[in-house]
Formats: sequence, structure tokens, C-alpha cells
Amino acid sequence: MQIATAQLTARLFPEDPFLGMEFGIVARICLPDWTFGARVERPERAARAISVRKMALSLGNSFETTRRHCRQLIERGAFAESPQGVSLAPAESNEALVRSYYLGVHDRFVRLIEDVSRTCDVDFPVARGRDFEMAGVIERGLDVLLQPVDTFRLLGTNRVAHLLWGALAVVAVRGVTYDPLLCRRFGASIPPDEVRAAISLRRLAAALAIPYATAWRQAQRLEARGLVTRVGSDRWTVLQGNLIARHVQEIAISPTLLMLPKIRELTRLGFDPARAAEYYREGRPELADFGASAGQKPPPPG
Repeated sequence: MQIATAQLTARLFPEDPFLGMEFGIVARICLPDWTFGARVERPERAARAISVRKMALSLGNSFETTRRHCRQLIERGAFAESPQGVSLAPAESNEALVRSYYLGVHDRFVRLIEDVSRTCDVDFPVARGRDFEMAGVIERGLDVLLQPVDTFRLLGTNRVAHLLWGALAVVAVRGVTYDPLLCRRFGASIPPDEVRAAISLRRLAAALAIPYATAWRQAQRLEARGLVTRVGSDRWTVLQGNLIARHVQEIAISPTLLMLPKIRELTRLGFDPARAAEYYREGRPELADFGASAGQKPPPPG
């Protein structure tokens, strides 16, 4: 979901896709202002805000860097400034962007729940009736989406490195995840290297709207920490050996520990993953697109 939403924000903020992190934090704070039952609508005024200093502490960024990013979003018309901090700008010119973001997060979280329910051996008891609203889905989706901020901050990495690692981990096992036979075979174990795939870093960087030079620099740092493997001149993946690196459990397990309870919160309110098609607002979103070479298997060792 984090990767698919990164591609969404890259479309919404083509000038700087990583403004999506600050935008997501403010969108989470301002969600009650913008949601009314099953509608996303512009409020008359911004009632909620977050200070730039608090946001900087949450992101692990310097105050000046965070203030510069927020200033860009203010100049773009996405944020409004007040003595309390920054809010989503309650302007007519901003309404379409905010609606696209909220509904995009909503539908990507519904898709995540649908996929987890279908491909993982996890029980989600579904209550009778329906006691959840669109805002509740968006709220939990944003919580899951923003939680990795704490992960990469504590590990001393950054959002680009974390996004690259997550994308490579997804590409490596996508063929397993969506193959019914392989999914059942490796559902309770780590898929072996022979079924893992690699991807061109240049193609992956383009898919994530990251400059290639930046992606290359961060991939080398991840490789030095034993978190990814380069195969060939420009293809990268996450192999079994990378998954036993000292930091991987901190990267991968923490978001999962938050995701599953959030899904269960919804199913206990009557959200039925088997009826996900009924919940999409803008249609079932496609999987994150990593380009045509995403399914190439790495060569055998040696």
C-alpha cells in the first residue's frame, strides 16, 4: 500500500513526489474536517492543524527542511497556515486534490485488505451489519501508511531508502503472492531465492518517481547494510540472505503488527473482505506498477 500510495502522490505532486509524506500527515490530522458520512467535501474553515515543529519531530527531519516542504505546499495551495500550524487549505482550488488523495488512500487500503484476506492464512471475524463509514477506512489506511515513518526514522535511514527496500521486497515475491500454487506452498515460510524476482533499478526509480542518481546512492547504502542484493549490472532484489540481516525485522514486522489490528478493527465493525468490490469508491485500484522487467528472476548463485 505504501508503494501504491507513493505512486498516487507522485501523480498529485509531480514537482516533488516526496511532499506526499508531509501532505499525508496533515491529511490525517484534518480528516474529520473533510469527511461527512460517505462524502469528501471542503469545509468552510480549517478547524485542525499541526505545527511544523511537531511534524519535523515525527518525520525525524530538521525543522528547516520540514518548513521548506510545508512552504512549497502552501505556495501550491495545498496547505493553509495559521498560528496553530498548517492545515489542508479549505479552498475550492484544493478540493479535487484532497478528494483524490483521500479516496485513493481509501481504495488502496480496501485493496490491501482484500489481498491480505485472499493470500494470507489470517482469520478476520466479520461482525453482522455495517457499523463503519468511509472516514473510518481512510483513518486506518492513513495510520498504516504513515507508520513506517517511525521505522525508517529509528533505523537512521530515510524515506527514499525505505521506499526502495519495500518496493524491492514486493517485486521479489510478487510472482509468489499472486500465484495460488506458490502462495499455498510458501504461505508459512520465506520463499526461496529461485522463485524471487529482480528489477532494473532505473525502471524501479522511474516507477517511484525517484531520480535515478538518488535511487542508485540509496541502493548502494542498503547493499552495504546487507538489506538488498545487486544481480547483474543494474538489477536488484531482496534475497533470503537479506531477510536475516539485523535490521530487517524492525523494518518489516512493525508495519505488519499495526496493519493486522487495523484490519480487524474494521471487520469487527462489519467490513467483509469478501465484499470488497462493494466498498471501492473509484474502482478497484491496480497493483503498484514497477514496469515490464519486474518479473525477471535473478541468476543462480555462483
